[in-house]
Amino acid sequence: MSGNISDDAIILHARDWQAADKYVVAFTKNHGKVTFIAYGARYVKNVAGRLLQPFAVLSAEVTPGHKVGRLKGCELLQPPQSFDFKQMAYAAVAAELTEVLTEDREPQPEIFELLKDALYVLGNRNPRITVISYALNLLGLTGFAPQADTCVVCGNMAEEGYSSFSPLQGGLVCKNCCRGGEEPFATATRELMLRLQDMDFKNPESFTVRGENLMELEKLLYKFILFQTDKPLNSINFLAKIASAS
Repeated sequence: MSGNISDDAIILHARDWQAADKYVVAFTKNHGKVTFIAYGARYVKNVAGRLLQPFAVLSAEVTPGHKVGRLKGCELLQPPQSFDFKQMAYAAVAAELTEVLTEDREPQPEIFELLKDALYVLGNRNPRITVISYALNLLGLTGFAPQADTCVVCGNMAEEGYSSFSPLQGGLVCKNCCRGGEEPFATATRELMLRLQDMDFKNPESFTVRGENLMELEKLLYKFILFQTDKPLNSINFLAKIASAS
């Protein structure tokens, strides 16, 4: 790729690199996921370095490299929201999911808008429901969506009152196709999955969710993502530690 990348970017994560630099992964509006080094970003007088905070929205200019680019400059468009500890943990899940499920420099502006809207909703609504919905929408946009309305084996429609879910096979398994090893998949959980797949983050509706169905869906979804990506997510493990400590 020749020429600099000038684009709006959401910072997914930034970490210290070498003595005075930062290693940054961002998702841009028109160029997809971009990784770059911000040289000298940790120096006190480096203004750009102070802007490179997770979930900030920046206007950034990056000189591409073979794998990792170099930051030329950036301006703040929208500061990170003032998340509490729990919201921050769920925002980290959304960011890590975006990093894992997207390819480098593959333009997907709809994902940029989805993430931007989801981070706003996360700060104002139930963060757990928001991130599950974001994950389902993201999976759909990246071609990994779990199948929840028909059996992944035979193609028959879901049966009322009974179905299972196979994270390995990619979705719902009807009673006749179960071979052992599938997970329980209650009708109410399946309906919740379908509803959250269609959630509009620009105009999110309010609805009641039963805790047992939300927990079941969350468990199935994260197992599904693990099977699809073969990459354990650090942010999800951190959430599990928070839950066990509370």
